[in-house]
Amino acid sequence: MKQLTPKHKLKFYSVIALLTGFVVFIRIIGLLFRESLDISDFIIPWYNTLAEKGFSAFAQPFSNYTPPYLYLLWLITATQAFLPKAVAIKLLSIVFDIGNALMIYKILKVKTPKSNTPYFGALLFLALPTVFLNSSFWGQADAIYAFFLLISLYFLLQEHPSIAMIAVGVAFAFKAQAVFLAPFLLLLTINKRIPWYSYLLIPLVYLGMMMPAVMAGRPVGDLLGIYLNQVGTYHSLSMNAPNIYLLIPDTYYSDVVMIGAVTTGVIVVAWVIYYSQKMSNPSSAALILCAAVSAFMLPFFLPKMHERYFYLSDVLLFISAFYIPRFRFLSFISQVVSILTYSVFLFLNYDTSAALIDSFLLAAILGNFSLVVFVLLTQYKLIPSLQSNGSIADG
Repeated sequence: MKQLTPKHKLKFYSVIALLTGFVVFIRIIGLLFRESLDISDFIIPWYNTLAEKGFSAFAQPFSNYTPPYLYLLWLITATQAFLPKAVAIKLLSIVFDIGNALMIYKILKVKTPKSNTPYFGALLFLALPTVFLNSSFWGQADAIYAFFLLISLYFLLQEHPSIAMIAVGVAFAFKAQAVFLAPFLLLLTINKRIPWYSYLLIPLVYLGMMMPAVMAGRPVGDLLGIYLNQVGTYHSLSMNAPNIYLLIPDTYYSDVVMIGAVTTGVIVVAWVIYYSQKMSNPSSAALILCAAVSAFMLPFFLPKMHERYFYLSDVLLFISAFYIPRFRFLSFISQVVSILTYSVFLFLNYDTSAALIDSFLLAAILGNFSLVVFVLLTQYKLIPSLQSNGSIADG
């Protein structure tokens, strides 16, 4: 590792100390923050069911989540004697924040194995608004599926596709949003970096993670249909997701959902075919760039998305900023967009002026439209130079 001069060492450790202090402080604030509607209306009732019935609760569909998250929720009911329910729920997500920071450290280590950058990047990740708002304020579980997808990405960088696909299977068992990485995985499959037979691991892992619920008495058919049932939970073109569907009235729901799904499919197929021809021997930077674009494209072009569905793209754009310097600004924009949309749910309420809410969402839409243009253009320009030697051809 490159030796730091005493002056630079003091500066580095001062920044680390300040970031650490902020990371801890903001999570304490988040833990003390009021219960979100998701916690009070959904997660705490699930927690209560698990606390009362224990393992036998898994025999019934008391939640619209898949069992793996509920297993973890069941485990934390052991803390009910000394931890408030909302705090325990948020701490569960914070644990995976830390796990994600560890994986980001390892992914950044691939690029700069002998520098302090991985330490700084991992800690900076914990200070991202997307991250601390999602877990310690909102109490959501997006950090969990993202953790396993980061494991998958790391092993793809290490050229271990089977382990990577096992991790994808675990991620998918937690959240259907793991599918946002599907275009990236298909791209690597066409490029023969992921064998076709490796995809069999995904349903096998999914079924394996459902087995405790099956043992409790839950029918297998119920468990296989959870994600299909989730699709019909909300009949809205956009749940504050900053894309074009937020501007379209829900009166056109049925037609627009079909058109949006087909259009997205065409875009994904075209993207996969085009870049499979451009990436004969991609560097680590090219792989991370394509993963970030994949995670951003689907929630941007698909209808029925939530604002939280950009969580994974926020994380991957952040990682990309360390591999490709010009992505620093794009990562910043993605954070601003998420702050705007998260704020509507977390900090504004029904008494808030509709004009203020609309201004937040409109700004988020404009930010995301700008982001998709710049992200796709940057990929188009850089991919040819991010090949074979693993170097970053970008100043």
